Amino acid sequence: MAIVIHAVGELWHAAAGFEVSFALAPEHATGQYLGVFGLGAGLVEAAGPGLLIWLCIEWGRPGWYVAGAMFAVTGAVAPAAVRWAQRRPLVVER
Repeated sequence: MAIVIHAVGELWHAAAGFEVSFALAPEHATGQYLGVFGLGAGLVEAAGPGLLIWLCIEWGRPGWYVAGAMFAVTGAVAPAAVRWAQRRPLVVER
């Protein structure tokens, strides 16, 4: 059951990430927005393992709670951040 939940979460995360990166980008800057989206993913892949090792190995059980709280807060704030970004007027600079 955990594998199914994890797989569904991964698919949901990937679909949502690409939808947000495409939906919020103005037509003339889609490539730039996707580049920044990819940069963010790369930074997470670079810093994430070290952060989790520091939290979960060095801190032990409290580190797991901190990591879980970070994921929960991020997941709770993301929909509001997307709604905020969708309400902002599009400023076209060329």
